[in-house]
Amino acid sequence: MTSPALSHDTRTRLIESAILHFAAKGFDGAGIREIAKHANANSALVAYHFCGKEGLYLEALKAIFSRKVSPVSQLAGLPPAGAPGAREAALQGFRNYIRAFVTELMSCDGSDPVDEAAMILMAREMQSPRPASSNLLIEHIQPYVTYLMTCLQVLRPDLDDDELFAMGVSIQGLMIHFRNSLGIIRLVRSNPAYPEDIEKVIQHHIDFSLRGLGVPEAFPQPRN
Repeated sequence: MTSPALSHDTRTRLIESAILHFAAKGFDGAGIREIAKHANANSALVAYHFCGKEGLYLEALKAIFSRKVSPVSQLAGLPPAGAPGAREAALQGFRNYIRAFVTELMSCDGSDPVDEAAMILMAREMQSPRPASSNLLIEHIQPYVTYLMTCLQVLRPDLDDDELFAMGVSIQGLMIHFRNSLGIIRLVRSNPAYPEDIEKVIQHHIDFSLRGLGVPEAFPQPRN
């Protein structure tokens, strides 16, 4: 029997429906039939073209990774430690990384329900990776880890690998927690539009992280 053809539009609808349902109900709670119904597609197409629910889930994650070009992926490379100007480059690279990552996190403004669902799904996946998606996640986040750790190794050569990793996790966690907590932050601030000035948020993350790292040349003068 010939498998039913899957048009680009149908594939897109199925994947977007999967993102919405997996984000709302989790992998176990979301059903193939309801995903297909929402996409106005035959549920048999999931078995034929995605090898079932697990395959559709992986394709949904891949689609999330490719929905937008990551600003972090466009950062310029860094010279190796010990090269002329490596420390200055690492300091600027660190600032650029924070700016790029915060920009990426904040690019989801809630206007697109699929983007918002993608953010929720990725947050859940990062907390509890499914075994089938572990390799895909590592492949996606490795460039982020490599770039940030390269900066930290140059800026704090006195730290061992465990200490550097802890620094990196703390810096990354600060930005992710801010984005994931926007709802309650806006309630506390009584301002549903917060933050109006994303540049202030970016600069705060840069300054806070550099002070935490103890990089003296980042703040040559005392700051109030």
